[in-house]
Amino acid sequence: MTMVRAVTVVSVVFGSMCACRAEDSNVVRGKRLAPATLTADAQARIYAAAARASFDVDGTSLLIDRRLLPRTIGLGDGGMLPDSVVEALRRRGTVKGICEPPLDGPPGTAKCDADLPGYVLRYSPAFAITNDSVQVYLYAQKYDTRASGESETLRFERAYQVVRHGDEWSAVREGHVPKEARGEK
Repeated sequence: MTMVRAVTVVSVVFGSMCACRAEDSNVVRGKRLAPATLTADAQARIYAAAARASFDVDGTSLLIDRRLLPRTIGLGDGGMLPDSVVEALRRRGTVKGICEPPLDGPPGTAKCDADLPGYVLRYSPAFAITNDSVQVYLYAQKYDTRASGESETLRFERAYQVVRHGDEWSAVREGHVPKEARGEK
């Protein structure tokens, strides 16, 4: 990877809260990048690479929130993941099911129907950097089951540069996304 590309990714991830042109001043995800055109399988592989960068996928119960993260500040409506991508994630063993916690519910840990407590993953669209490199945002929030009881609330969002090697994708850079990007103080 060239130093120019690395600097571009870092500046996009960490500079996303800067004041920019009026029409994109509240864009925090994929600023100056266009959504990538991908097959469902490629999109699932990208999302799986981001999940592997954050979690032990085999040892953690992960569920998918089908709602896409918006490009703008907050966690509001950003569209929906196609069913084909959700099914590809399930086939790959990245996620074990679906959970869509309320976006404006009471504070605390989400409640999901699952065998074990774990994390709900929500993704942004994959944004094209080059034809073999994308930037994707992953929002994770801890969830409890009805049987597990209450646990401490944990949420985070990260940005990943994911690069293709043949048919496989791997996360090569990670950036912290401040909670202000989610609309939190």
